[in-house]
Amino acid sequence: MRGLKRRSTEGQRSPSSKLPSRWADSEHGHLETVIRHCTQKKEKFFTKLYLNESYWLNRLDRIERETSLIPLQQRRLAALRELLIERVKHDEKRSA
Repeated sequence: MRGLKRRSTEGQRSPSSKLPSRWADSEHGHLETVIRHCTQKKEKFFTKLYLNESYWLNRLDRIERETSLIPLQQRRLAALRELLIERVKHDEKRSA
């Protein structure tokens, strides 16, 4: 009798299928904690080149792109994106 091999489904998701909305909650919670903590600091937010604003915006975009979000989650992501963009503007004004 042949054994069944477990196949990886990662990367095989069709473009039209998305992750369930519950997946976004934990990911969003993590990003919200990190971004809110860092934006409350008085010094410049993006001190690491590889953790710049594009990195964080890409993480937010990925959640939107890969997850079936409910309206509340969409609003939370939009608010977090706005907070991040405002902080980037603030840092740019300070360094100019």
